[in-house]
Amino acid sequence: MNINSIPGWMALPFVALLGAIALFPLLAPRWWEQHYSKVALGLGVLPVFFYLALLHQGPHLLETTHEYVSFICLIGSLFVVSGGIRITVKGESTPWVNTAMLAIGGIVANLLGTTGASMLLIRPYLRANKYRLTAYHVVFFIFIVSNVGGSLTPLGDPPLYLGFLKGVPFLWTVRSLYPAWLVGMAYLLIVFFVMDTFNFRRAPAEIRQKETSHETWRFEGLANFGWLLIIMVALFIHSPPFLREGLMIFARRKQVSMRADETADPSRSAG
Repeated sequence: MNINSIPGWMALPFVALLGAIALFPLLAPRWWEQHYSKVALGLGVLPVFFYLALLHQGPHLLETTHEYVSFICLIGSLFVVSGGIRITVKGESTPWVNTAMLAIGGIVANLLGTTGASMLLIRPYLRANKYRLTAYHVVFFIFIVSNVGGSLTPLGDPPLYLGFLKGVPFLWTVRSLYPAWLVGMAYLLIVFFVMDTFNFRRAPAEIRQKETSHETWRFEGLANFGWLLIIMVALFIHSPPFLREGLMIFARRKQVSMRADETADPSRSAG
């Protein structure tokens, strides 16, 4: 058996893992919380056994492991470093302001990744809408910033990053996907704007003014943009092996260290 003749049944562990992630938190939440790591590890070991014992594809497995490590390093680094940037917005969360914030998030997602952009904007977005927050605010944030927005670059969406590691040109996604991206973003933003307009009109003006009158613009942790730049540059480093991942981990660890220093001395957090 070779790598080009893998039977379909070898995908069953992956299917079982997806099913477990989808169902067990609902059917047996307490059991899943205690044993999910064992289930994931057990199902993950099976494909490794298949590749080594049946396919004799040790080198291919190592190559895939390297790609996985790089993938996790990118996602984790963007998540941690972006989470260290804290923004406070000023003024009412009008439909225009909310729509602009989501549009900016959809654009930024292509530079910081959907995970990084979500970490950067979810807190100011929720705070700005705290006096009239509903489920659709969160749903459209997930649609626009956490999913559709990052479709243009390998930085934006993890599967696209895996394609980049396989040799897909960095700008191929921009050239190929921008029409669909524009249509999807425009449709979601228009629908959100209409829904948010009705919600905004139902919120009493005195409550809106009371909740937002004390807000001021504030930016903290701006030094993390430097670490984000390092992560972006590291993306294009292909040799020597693991230098790219090492730089990403270094940026993440420095951000964690900075956050610990800010916790010990809050006066250092102002950016």
